[in-house]
Amino acid sequence: MYLLLQKNNMMNIAKKNYTAAACVLLMLGTVYSIYAQTEVHGIFSHDVRWSIEDSPYLVTGDILVKENAKLSINAGVTIICAASPVPDTSIKQYDRADSFSVAIKIEGCLDCAGKKDNRIVFKPAEIRPGGNSWYGIVFKKAPDQYTEMAFTDICGAYFGITAMECGPLIHNCIIEQNNIGINCLEKGNCRINNCIIADNFTAGIKTSSANPVFNNNIIVFNRNNGLWCDGVSHITFQFNCLWGNSDGDFMECDPELGVPVVSGKKKTDSADFAHNIRKNPVFAGSESDSIAVEKDLSLPTEKSRMADTAIGKILYSALPDSMAAKKRMGRHLRYSLSEYSPCINTGNPAREFTDANGTRNDMGIYGGLGAIEKNLK
Repeated sequence: MYLLLQKNNMMNIAKKNYTAAACVLLMLGTVYSIYAQTEVHGIFSHDVRWSIEDSPYLVTGDILVKENAKLSINAGVTIICAASPVPDTSIKQYDRADSFSVAIKIEGCLDCAGKKDNRIVFKPAEIRPGGNSWYGIVFKKAPDQYTEMAFTDICGAYFGITAMECGPLIHNCIIEQNNIGINCLEKGNCRINNCIIADNFTAGIKTSSANPVFNNNIIVFNRNNGLWCDGVSHITFQFNCLWGNSDGDFMECDPELGVPVVSGKKKTDSADFAHNIRKNPVFAGSESDSIAVEKDLSLPTEKSRMADTAIGKILYSALPDSMAAKKRMGRHLRYSLSEYSPCINTGNPAREFTDANGTRNDMGIYGGLGAIEKNLK
């Protein structure tokens, strides 16, 4: 009898240990699934789709999308680019920086279209202070009509986007904290609309023997130049905002760019001949936004600043504290415009750039797409 009881106790203990072990394994499996990454590299000679279910994708070596292939990236996908690539001699290297960093090279088609509230993200696996840890996205001879990037964020690269002998459509993207944000080379005639190009090191945009088109972009806080031309390229650069680029907004560009047009004896509202403005874009929640609120004479004075408290009691019995009401609640969308921004309703007035609400284009990543949404309906 004693042996039978002892055997039962041992079986119960074993069951408990098995259950505990199973729980631990389940927890480890859950943790692994959360942090699991899909490793990708090599030559894509057929159509490939990166889905949110398999995100994030870890790019461990160069990727080449061949001429007759298509890479589709679903909204919400995160792509992490490794700092030390797997050597692959089958993919041509463009320069020394390319040889020791990860590049995503597009010779075929790319469909990289996120959504306003579900963006696609390209970022480095590790942040290198004062340096960049991956090469960037390179379009070479890619078919214009089948190459698009939208609602996508790119950071931490030597060249965020490079285009050669093609004209990809890039719109509503954030291109920041790269060495050069957009690099247009050798007939790299990009079409760049409603993007934020900010905090890049050498330049926000660089062109060389190319004729790109820029509309409704905000090019700000780049550590050297905003737009760096070569004196040869014939770029179309209109209805953009430039501000806070440390070494100047323009370098070796058309000398009339950035020069306010003079009407009679007065200059226009700081717009040049191509309707570009050189003003603080005033992003929502920024220090500039707070200063604009302080200077807004249409707002009544805060109660705490009113000398006549009796009048203050009468005024604010029906009207909430204006400054408190003006303080935005919750978090702001990145790079959203303050109501005081000079970029509101000052983008290209052409119908193709109309905002979703039917009004004139707002510069920056939340403007445009009205014509597309109308067609979808």
